[in-house]
Amino acid sequence: MKVAVFGGTFNPPHLTHVNIARQTVSQLGVDKLIIFPCGDPPHKKCQLSATHRLNMTRLAFADIPCVEVDTFEMDNAGKSYTLNTLQYVRNKYPDAQLYLVIGGDSLRDLDKWHCPEEIVKLATLVVACRKDIELEQTAAEKQKEYNCNIEFLDVVADDVSSTEIRLQQQFNMPLKGVSEEVRRYINDNNLYSDYQQLTAKLKGYLKPQRFSHTFYVTLKGLELPRTQCSEQQVFLACALHDCAKYIGKDKYPIYGFSNDDNLPEPVVHAFLGAKVARQDFGIEDKMVLDAIEFHTTARPDMTELDMIVYVADKTEKSRPFPTAHLFAPTLKETFFNTMVEAYEILKSRYMSVSPLTEQAIRYYEKQLKE
Repeated sequence: MKVAVFGGTFNPPHLTHVNIARQTVSQLGVDKLIIFPCGDPPHKKCQLSATHRLNMTRLAFADIPCVEVDTFEMDNAGKSYTLNTLQYVRNKYPDAQLYLVIGGDSLRDLDKWHCPEEIVKLATLVVACRKDIELEQTAAEKQKEYNCNIEFLDVVADDVSSTEIRLQQQFNMPLKGVSEEVRRYINDNNLYSDYQQLTAKLKGYLKPQRFSHTFYVTLKGLELPRTQCSEQQVFLACALHDCAKYIGKDKYPIYGFSNDDNLPEPVVHAFLGAKVARQDFGIEDKMVLDAIEFHTTARPDMTELDMIVYVADKTEKSRPFPTAHLFAPTLKETFFNTMVEAYEILKSRYMSVSPLTEQAIRYYEKQLKE
């Protein structure tokens, strides 16, 4: 008997999750595929209730043969560790050949898992994504390190993540990437809607293309690593970073703003934006306001939130230029790479660049050398 295990937060479950389940059944020929929605995932925070995630998971996978949704992880207090889940499945099916379905990123991060050496003894790892040279090399290294079996599912991932689906709802956009049943459940239960009033108001401040850019900046910001700021701070700072983009000079006095410092035209909206965010959108969090204010110029000693908004603004996926080369192992390095490239572009286009940018470059050049 072949039994496959597929876990996740499923917040919400999307069409790639469903495709992975279908391909697991068809390509591996399993007799049973058990879906485990996480209770308390060890590597990420999940604010949506377990009940909603369970209900959506059942809806998403309902029409796939051999699939069973199990609440083991949700029913047990504490962190949801894959090892515990596999031991639970092994006890239920002592003679079964077990498979653990994971993504490419999970394979790369296998060393960071709880007791990976025990996991690979219990189950064959099945990587649900198309093989490439880098991933094949990673698989070979893991096989040698852990003396384990690794197989690949040929799955083409939909370019819509759970994060993007949640954001579509927050930005009052049509939901793409989920089944009709899951879409209906999200709308019927008013899920992922905390900021819908804010984004509806923001839409009136921006042109359609700029509103789309703002959506993708917020998406990128939420995807970047963070340890010192909250998801709410990232959302608000990214969503409102361009809120003053189209406010004319005649409106400056309303916000107590004047460009007496002769700021370069491309950066004025950032400094004005902090005032607009406070006055029109009720933002009082100084970290959020600062991140908006310095998202074009940068400054020495940037906060983590400052860096996230700066990088997200320059590297969001709808930008019509390559950005992959800017990303580095740490946020600080990625920020520095992004700032230097942006500075060089600005110098070629404008006569003047904010002194803050030049100060920031010198500051981080020194920091990164030390």
